[in-house]
Amino acid sequence: MEKNKDYYKILEVEADASKEEIKRSYRKLAKKYHPDLNKTDPKAKERFIELHEAYDTLSDPQRRKIYDQAGYNPKNVDLSDLLWKYNSTRFRENLRQLYSNFYRTPYNKPPPEEMYT
Repeated sequence: MEKNKDYYKILEVEADASKEEIKRSYRKLAKKYHPDLNKTDPKAKERFIELHEAYDTLSDPQRRKIYDQAGYNPKNVDLSDLLWKYNSTRFRENLRQLYSNFYRTPYNKPPPEEMYT
């Protein structure tokens, strides 16, 4: 997997392209590289997945803004906008919910008392 993906280059559009231009380009390229239409080309599926990933990012205004700021590397994302836009309690709750599965300790039910008598 590439470290620096250029979604604009993948979709063959300019960086200042409108949402409609991105959609048009995605549909044209998706039809061209769709795995069902290109069964002989082994790279068509990979290209189609890249196209879909690029379209998902660039079609959503918030994700596009983050991509434009930080590029492909998700470690460079600036979360300060989230803190200012939403109230901090809501942000804290979202983080708690996101990481709750990682830090949750499983509950082990004690054995019945009759087991050791």
